[in-house]
Amino acid sequence: MTAMKERWRRIVRGVVSTGLAVIGLALASSIRVEAEEVEKVEAAKTKPPETWHATAYVRGRMGIRVIDYWSKGPNMRARTLIAGHPITTIVRGDRYVVVDGLTGRGLAIRRSKTAMGDDATRIRPFAFEFDEMIRDGGEKIEDVKIGVMDGEIWRVSDSQARRKLWVTTGDPRVPLRIETFNRSAAETINLDYSDWTFNLKLDDGFFETPANFEIETFEYDAYVEKTLDGPVGAIPILYPDLLHGNRPR
Repeated sequence: MTAMKERWRRIVRGVVSTGLAVIGLALASSIRVEAEEVEKVEAAKTKPPETWHATAYVRGRMGIRVIDYWSKGPNMRARTLIAGHPITTIVRGDRYVVVDGLTGRGLAIRRSKTAMGDDATRIRPFAFEFDEMIRDGGEKIEDVKIGVMDGEIWRVSDSQARRKLWVTTGDPRVPLRIETFNRSAAETINLDYSDWTFNLKLDDGFFETPANFEIETFEYDAYVEKTLDGPVGAIPILYPDLLHGNRPR
């Protein structure tokens, strides 16, 4: 009788141990799945918007210049009025396109490999002054309230210029104001961003080269060589970093 009871005890212990092991595995699996779901939710929260819009106001000796920016991934469209000429710049893949809506003329230039490589290092192709501030060794000097938003002030100084940047701390993080003092010209330029909008519905066609323009096309090296003789056409290249790539400072 005693031997039989002992056998039952061993059987019960084995069943309980096996059950606990199964429950432990199930719990571990459940915890792992839950952790993975939490990671997905957190990643979705921190994922930057796919499309962006902002309006920039640039103030300096030349007066006030207003620029509207739109972007989708690395593609950008910017519209600027310069001396009565509506200038549209489009950056799309390996092409930098700029057209003058008044004259009906434009340029289409193949972008440098450096410029295209830079696309992967930014979350948008404009308003990356905070990234540049970090890259150039800037330091945070103050926590501030910008309206109802929390923000920070950063600054950096070198032999060419002194820059001061106001940037939000929320998600997504965006610059709001950049004050640049150019030492050689003894000029201060203020740039203010407003009307930040995210995840607009922008069709790919919005970044296509506008129709009915007389477009002069260049390969990158041919364009650079031609600029050695002077400006190519009368249309300004307003975003040389998106054409040539960021040069070391």
